[in-house]
Amino acid sequence: MNLIQVVSYGGSYREVWDDSYKLKIVYEHQNRLRLLFRDGAWYPEKGVLPEFPSLARFCSESADASVAAKRFLASGQTARSFSALAPGGSSGPFFAAECLRILLDDFGLKLETVYPYIEPCLNGEPHDDEIEDLYLLQPRSGHLLCLLRDLRRNVPPVLYDIRLPEFRRPYGAVTAGAEIVLSFHAPPGAFIESVIELYGDSLYREIPMRRDDDGWTAEFTAPSEPAALWYRFRVKESVHPGSWWICPAPDGLHAWLRGSAEDGFRLTVSAPGFETPSWFRSAVLYQVFPDRFAFSDDGTAEKGIAYHRTLGQTPDLHQTWDEEVRWQARPFEKDYIPDDFFGGTLRGIMNKLSYLHDLGVTCIYLNPVVEARSNHRYDTSDYLKVDPILGTNDDFTALCDAAQKHGIRILCDGVFSHTGADSIYFNRDAHYPEPGACQTESSPYDSWYDFRHFPDDYRSWWGFQELPEVNELDPAWQRFVVTDDDSVVRQWLRRGASGWRLDVADELPDGVLELIRLSAKEEKPDSLILGEVWEDAVLKESYGSRRRYALGTALDSVMNYPFRSAVLDFLHGRIDAFAFSDFLTAQRLHYPAPLYFGLMNLLGSHDVERLRNALATPQNWKALTREEQLRLESALDDTDWSRADRLERLALTIQFSIPGVPSIYYGDELAMTGAGDPFNRRPLRQDTLSEKALSLHDYIRELSQQRRSHPAFKEGEAFFLAANQDVLLILRTEERERILTVVNRSEEERDYALWLPTCRAEGQIGPCTAIIRIL
Repeated sequence: MNLIQVVSYGGSYREVWDDSYKLKIVYEHQNRLRLLFRDGAWYPEKGVLPEFPSLARFCSESADASVAAKRFLASGQTARSFSALAPGGSSGPFFAAECLRILLDDFGLKLETVYPYIEPCLNGEPHDDEIEDLYLLQPRSGHLLCLLRDLRRNVPPVLYDIRLPEFRRPYGAVTAGAEIVLSFHAPPGAFIESVIELYGDSLYREIPMRRDDDGWTAEFTAPSEPAALWYRFRVKESVHPGSWWICPAPDGLHAWLRGSAEDGFRLTVSAPGFETPSWFRSAVLYQVFPDRFAFSDDGTAEKGIAYHRTLGQTPDLHQTWDEEVRWQARPFEKDYIPDDFFGGTLRGIMNKLSYLHDLGVTCIYLNPVVEARSNHRYDTSDYLKVDPILGTNDDFTALCDAAQKHGIRILCDGVFSHTGADSIYFNRDAHYPEPGACQTESSPYDSWYDFRHFPDDYRSWWGFQELPEVNELDPAWQRFVVTDDDSVVRQWLRRGASGWRLDVADELPDGVLELIRLSAKEEKPDSLILGEVWEDAVLKESYGSRRRYALGTALDSVMNYPFRSAVLDFLHGRIDAFAFSDFLTAQRLHYPAPLYFGLMNLLGSHDVERLRNALATPQNWKALTREEQLRLESALDDTDWSRADRLERLALTIQFSIPGVPSIYYGDELAMTGAGDPFNRRPLRQDTLSEKALSLHDYIRELSQQRRSHPAFKEGEAFFLAANQDVLLILRTEERERILTVVNRSEEERDYALWLPTCRAEGQIGPCTAIIRIL
């Protein structure tokens, strides 16, 4: 960081609320002076300081404050002393007020977060003449100095940072029965008593704290059962009666003092011995929608279409991959049925393994391949048979064998919360020869389903009669799907799969998920169980209770949809880099480490609009009808798509730089477009690729290569911080190397800096750019 600072003084300011209801400070008629740091002091770059009482002191301390504030951000807001960060070592009211002004007005930080760090810089009570001088020199800072004085008189500064070992050990989630140490810093004599309130859905404990040199500390043992917990500190002051609570500040990482008991800091307790497959934690995942990825030109799809028609079903086979997906009901249909096919096959996927290997892919997640009426196949007709349109069971085994030779594993999609109504199990339409549960109560599958009135009123998935729900607690269903030696879960692993992605995992009971994981691990110890979860996996509630599947007994990891949402929010300006870094830090802190390092970090999937569409416009695609989506897509111009291309590279760089498993939805590497379902499932076409699409492909291949080549990307710890509202920094550290990723979403060049005790870096980054530096 070049030690030349521009100091502003005099003039006036206005408070303005912007369109996002955020307060902005507008400065007017201010003087500006460039200062150069030389020989331990600040000097005007040209000429001498104007004559004015206290001006020389103010300019020097303001320049010091500007540098200290930037270094404070570059430390991830962990540095203790602003004076130690200031090149001239300033302290006192001018310096403290200027530090606060810069952090609040220039960088948008919260007063409650930075007050405990700023307060020690005051060096006691500011004098009235200092306040008067500061009002003349910098009116906004004069106002803030009065605010600091009043806060100091009434609110003890409390220092707490959930990320740092001096406040919380061990780091992040803990295992059941682990020893935990919690501390906070406060001025001597600020409090006469402190207690930790530890609580959860079925727990409340009070843990006394003891006074130490810096504040208060307590040691205790985590509960013996895995759980999502919270804690806060209840304190009593020496002056004011009653209790106060130390609770999370808005960022969830720091603390503030409150007059009532607000939500506490999170503490995740996971099962001892929880581990996840190491091969997956270092994987690059590629999701394939089997019907739309690659065909084999051997008549397989045509034979499969003929088979489905003999059942009385109505599939269509597109003549070319240039056609649009069908998205409206046909004349003979009351509702749209997604049974148009493009003829992708398992052998087609096999033919493209070299392409995927070259891209850096090490695991393929297949959308369902079992027999089903629809092209998406989430309406299972036969759990044990590959859909004939895709091929045969032998083709699946051959695909797994061929993929293994390329260093690629295959992940199956398990749809176990429901079946298709048109299936051998339910057989509502009598298309299958054996009677199903909908035809007779003597069917071997009768106990799988819940009929309110036989045979036409039954429990179905989200009310869709095409998808009757199963009773996962039924012993017969559990034996067939999960526990028997030849169960569905085990058979596909024997055929070569390396694990399961579980569709709508939050709709399967925890006990059933545990049985699935146990059965899979018994069959193949390094198999993966990955759950579809759209929310925070630790806090998720469904069916009236808190889910436990992220605590080490039911799932290895989950699909990280919150990450996708946060990336889009950051790149579209709905949140700033501070909020985004807080989100990334929170996931590291609150998820058990084995799960966290195996998160499926996706930017696209079959259930959301294509990444390119999501970045081309901030409009909510899900709120539009299919017809409106097509109109919006056709209205996007070259400027929209060009910006989407630039932003997609930023999103991908973030995705490949953070811990977890980067997941590529087929075709995203080739700039495919598409709105929501079914337009996000268009066939992959490589015959008309633009130079821009090929450039994006090569960019992803380079990111994959970097991830393979550097242990820090695969195994290293992560530290997230923001240089300003637009620039995100991701530091990955491993004992052999340190890697810094810098992402600038703005259309202007930005400075960045990293200021940690063991690692420092600084520089400039161009507009809408991402860079990766080996430190």
